[in-house]
Parts: sequence; structure tokens; C-alpha cells
Amino acid sequence: MLDEHLAVRAARHHRELRQRRATIRKTIDLIIGTFCLERGHSLLHDDHDFEPMATHLGLVVA
Repeated sequence: MLDEHLAVRAARHHRELRQRRATIRKTIDLIIGTFCLERGHSLLHDDHDFEPMATHLGLVVA
């Protein structure tokens, strides 16, 4: 699931969210969200850590 490209994108997402004063508490949540963004998947979740990704990065949540 995680390769070099996805790791770099996740780091960029982390920096972008921090600039917007949003914090993702768990690295794995950032990786999962980035995976979904990169692959065009929607994410079914019950974790408020994904909400900033939906709001600021366009993550589609179900």
C-alpha cells in the first residue's frame, strides 16, 4: 500500500494541513487518507481525524 510516492504525498498533505492548523494525530490515518486521495477511492470511516482531509484536501468520505 505504501510506496515512496505515497509517502512523499502524505508528508505534503501533513504540511498543508498543519499550515491550515489541522492536525492528524496518527500517521496511519494520513497514509490511508492519502492512499484514497491518490487512487480516487471514497473512505468509509468513524474517525474525526479524516475530517480535515475531507475539508481541505478533497477526501471523499462515505
